[in-house]
Amino acid sequence: MLLPVVRATSKSEIIRCIQELVPLGSPEPQDSQVLATLTELTSDLIQAYQAEGQLQEDPFTDVWARTIHLYKSAVSSRVQGKVVLVTGGEGCVGSELVKKLVELGARQVVSVDKARCASLYDQKPLKVQKQAIALYAADVRNYHALKYIFETEKPEIVFHLAAQRLPGLAEVQIRETVTTAIYGTQHIIQLCEEYGVQQCIFSSTGKAARYFTAEVYAASKKLCEWQLAQAAQKGNVTYGMVRFTHMLNNSSVCQQISDKIKQGKIINIHAPHRYITAQNINEALHLLLNALVLSQPKKLKFLTVRNLGWPTETLEIALYKILEAGKHLPIYFQGLLPGYEEPCFLGQFDWSQPTETNLLINALENSQVEASGDMMMAELTCFSSEVLDKHLSIIQTLTDNLSLPEANIKYGLKTAIKEVTGSIFAQTSPQTLLKILKWGTNPKQLVSEGISLECHQDIIELIVQGLYGRLTPKCLLNTYKNINEFETLVKLLATLPSIQQELTYLKAVSQYDSYDTSSTFSIAASSFAFCS
Repeated sequence: MLLPVVRATSKSEIIRCIQELVPLGSPEPQDSQVLATLTELTSDLIQAYQAEGQLQEDPFTDVWARTIHLYKSAVSSRVQGKVVLVTGGEGCVGSELVKKLVELGARQVVSVDKARCASLYDQKPLKVQKQAIALYAADVRNYHALKYIFETEKPEIVFHLAAQRLPGLAEVQIRETVTTAIYGTQHIIQLCEEYGVQQCIFSSTGKAARYFTAEVYAASKKLCEWQLAQAAQKGNVTYGMVRFTHMLNNSSVCQQISDKIKQGKIINIHAPHRYITAQNINEALHLLLNALVLSQPKKLKFLTVRNLGWPTETLEIALYKILEAGKHLPIYFQGLLPGYEEPCFLGQFDWSQPTETNLLINALENSQVEASGDMMMAELTCFSSEVLDKHLSIIQTLTDNLSLPEANIKYGLKTAIKEVTGSIFAQTSPQTLLKILKWGTNPKQLVSEGISLECHQDIIELIVQGLYGRLTPKCLLNTYKNINEFETLVKLLATLPSIQQELTYLKAVSQYDSYDTSSTFSIAASSFAFCS
């Protein structure tokens, strides 16, 4: 094996040397000479970062110090003397939420978690009472166990936090992840309605802000959001929601790096130029509790942290931890793993107001700065309940068939997201869809990020299908002041074979010459109609 001869000094050169030595997708290197060279390169990379003023402090220093407002008196008045149930009560956020609810005056806090379970199928779950906290061993997939708890405890407020935590593990445990998310959420909704619960707050993820995703973790959470939105509109319970990002107090990324350093092993990183946004647990608790006060009947409003700061590079995290430990250890780039592969589609964000862009809210979700100034409040976009119900039924059939490969469940999940999102785009104004398409397919941006158009094929298909038969030349000119810019985009999209009929339509609209620019140019648009 040829090892680098010339000593690289810049960050980009050193990273290139590491990747040449161990190409992306290679197994963990074992050769002693390779490991020695990687250790040298890693030390050089640390120095290169330091030369640019980085690695002087924990990259998450600002995140650890952040806080957001808590409407403490209003929250306390909501929970005072009440029975509050928390699913996922053994988790990082759930366990702290249980303590906080006791502190705020809840009469009884019911903590439910499968981590205490000996069996998924116990219909009468084990209970341990510790002062004002009742600890139940139950899995949210077990409807009878949950019903027993609701019947016994009569909760008035529910926080539904139980879920798969790791996107990578979700790709391995597909059936468990999907059933926990979808069945668990459906059971909670059903029992909240049956037992007259006043409020139910759900914890989701910023990954659900994607218009489309085929990743199991994000897709299952996105379906849960739609389930809650449907329940909010049709039911009697007031539902609320929060979206979290990377939880620093429970960071799998940081833990994995720290474990490798402690063991003195080579540290694997997905890839250079990969970034994460993070929040701390106090922000998470305040979001959940504030949602009690800020949620509204018949709507699913959700909260996020407004100021998430600049995203942090995972490579910088690893280098800082190596430096902090005072060890000389090598790194290598293993390549992206399932659950972390999807690139960011820039059309997801509203770039008309870039200073207020929030990575956890998409451009279609009507958002505003909450009165405290610390949070963003938004609402899910309208979708077809009929389409959602159809696909929830299909997914149940898939998950119930234990002989079916789990890949079939993932495909069913992907199809569900695609069709429900299609129902959203069918109701979205053509001008908004054009803006999303423009923001998300900027050729210069794609080149700078090393992303091909094919990486966004699914979402582009949905957008152009949403435009089909609904576009006017006037709308086109309002979005693309220079028609040549739009024609360039159409040529770029021509590389995607699945949307040729839609591209023919878009070309026709761009070439349509008429004094009546408000006329809708329609070519057999009915073939793309969605249920409303």
